[in-house]
Amino acid sequence: MNNRIIILLLGVAALLAFTLSGCDTSADRELKRAEEALNKALRIGADANATEDYVKAEGLLVEAQERAQKNEIAEARRLAIESKIIAEDAYRKAEERQKIIEHEMEKIGR
Repeated sequence: MNNRIIILLLGVAALLAFTLSGCDTSADRELKRAEEALNKALRIGADANATEDYVKAEGLLVEAQERAQKNEIAEARRLAIESKIIAEDAYRKAEERQKIIEHEMEKIGR
């Protein structure tokens, strides 16, 4: 009988922890992920090799941060997620462009 009570209490505690963790009332997690994606893209040169995407992602992040400050959390999250996706695209494009440049440099013997 005691084992059943313990299992029930553990289940209730796990459910409560799961429920509370899903009740984040800020956009901090999404903003951080978008910022990390932008920084990663910047390190590979996306600002120069995928400029349009990088600038768009950067602008969306700024707007997301402004919305978060105005406590417009849902919109801030949406913008931050969009920023992250576009920053990841910028990273991939910059990475591909860098590979092409390296290949061309090898062809001419540098």
